[in-house]
Amino acid sequence: MSSARRSRAAAGLALAALALTFATAFAEAPKPAAVASAKATIPVAMYDGAGVGGKGPKMLEEKLEADTEFRITRVTPEQIRAGKLKGYKALIVPGGSSQTEGTALGEDGRDMIRGFVAEGNTYVGICAGCYLASSQYKWSLHILPVKVIDSANWERGKATLRLELSPEGKEWLAHTGEARTIYHNGPILEAVPEAKEKLIPLATYKEEITKKGAKAGLMKETPAIAAARYEKGWAIGVSPHPEQTDGLKDFVPAALRWAMAHPASLADKATTGQK
Repeated sequence: MSSARRSRAAAGLALAALALTFATAFAEAPKPAAVASAKATIPVAMYDGAGVGGKGPKMLEEKLEADTEFRITRVTPEQIRAGKLKGYKALIVPGGSSQTEGTALGEDGRDMIRGFVAEGNTYVGICAGCYLASSQYKWSLHILPVKVIDSANWERGKATLRLELSPEGKEWLAHTGEARTIYHNGPILEAVPEAKEKLIPLATYKEEITKKGAKAGLMKETPAIAAARYEKGWAIGVSPHPEQTDGLKDFVPAALRWAMAHPASLADKATTGQK
């Protein structure tokens, strides 16, 4: 065999070996679905029943399932009343009609949610779910120490508003500085004076909307996103719609992570100086 032919044969063998190496590596590499499945290990329930509306629930599902460690499952009011929140680490109640959500749950369902959070789990209420978390109405949960300002004029309208994050909010939400978020008739909040648990404002409104008779001057500097301890768990109220806002869709998963990383046992140890 000539020297040229031997060189071509050697080159062919080298290329075949290289192709086999790539094929083996590709076959052994984890597929995207497998990676997503392996990451989705923390079970989160999302209320799905009377009162829920808009595109927020679908967008929450897409965000949490696409690139977070959370596995989201829809639960009905009937399932909540039957104790089916057991085993979940958090409950999200999305936007829609808060009174309809509260009424659909009934007193038994609301008691189940209170017990769920008190045991050390996390509640996130967005827009209507934030009204539901408040301490304002007979049908609300009374797990977040806030009242609703100017509740008679709740239909303020839709706008994109500027928020300013507090130092705590920058930690909770893994975001710095200001943000602009979609707002649509969310509650205007004020802390309950002398509440058992201190309200932690995570973001405040720096702008307001006053359509349909809403009073001017009430919305600016009020909490847009806030959290508070409820027994061993956390209640988080989100007045606007970051889950529908480009650039802010990480707010809800970030808040869940922070709350789950700071259970009551750690807070108690910090207070008492225990290691």
